[in-house]
Amino acid sequence: MNTPRIFLFTTYILFFSIVHSQENALLYKVSSLKNEHSSYIFGTMHVMSENNFYFPKAIEDHLLECDALCMEVKEISKQSIKPELLFDSNKPLQDYCTNRQWDSIISWAETNLLMNRSSFEANFQFAKPFILLQFMLQNSLPSAHKSHEIELEKIASENEIDQYGLETVEEQLNLFNKIDYPSQISMLMKQLAELKNSKEEFNKMEKFYASQNMDSLCILTDTTIFDDFREELLINRNIRWILKMKPLMRKKDVFFAVGAGHLCGDEGVIQLLKNEGYLIEAIKL
Repeated sequence: MNTPRIFLFTTYILFFSIVHSQENALLYKVSSLKNEHSSYIFGTMHVMSENNFYFPKAIEDHLLECDALCMEVKEISKQSIKPELLFDSNKPLQDYCTNRQWDSIISWAETNLLMNRSSFEANFQFAKPFILLQFMLQNSLPSAHKSHEIELEKIASENEIDQYGLETVEEQLNLFNKIDYPSQISMLMKQLAELKNSKEEFNKMEKFYASQNMDSLCILTDTTIFDDFREELLINRNIRWILKMKPLMRKKDVFFAVGAGHLCGDEGVIQLLKNEGYLIEAIKL
């Protein structure tokens, strides 16, 4: 079985945890009266269709002005995942499902993964529930897609720009270890019920993102299967990131790239930086 890129998934799903936008902009300049360095924060959409990929040259230009690139995970294309982060041999997945739930999952696997019951159970018997959620979400994505993070990483590597990460793959995946299996199963079943609408919703998100219409984007994504865990999956991470961003910005001009959902609202990184006294300037691309 090919293991999906869960570290991309983790940040991808959190894009859909927005409450309200800060401004209708994806890029912000960050400066401080306390030092001479200026940085940027760019809100990414971790996955977009190749045909609709929105990456204006201004993004590259501003990155090249900086001394460092800092993303959620450093050098994401080089990351690998330890199997023990994806599977738990002490927790058979089926034990946490009702017969009806398990049958629904099997039916989905037969259609979307082309696996019969015995093959699916052999591969996923001890899988953590969020792995299935990853596969379900992947099926709503276009077959040909691109990532802002991968493009930024290429530019940084080609120009020998230092690269940093705000967290590790392990830290991202361990977020789901804080969510009990019944709750994860509940998320799975909600996603199964929404599969028919997933591609349509994704297309709308792409359009709003490319037009930098954050207000509409946030309204569209106001209710998600992850709402019950928003504090752990989004807010607490924003707070931890600020603690890492501040010392970096004191030393260097840094181009930060994080999922667009992390920019939004009173608990988003933009407002948190304002609360710390930073000067924020929205840049229209």
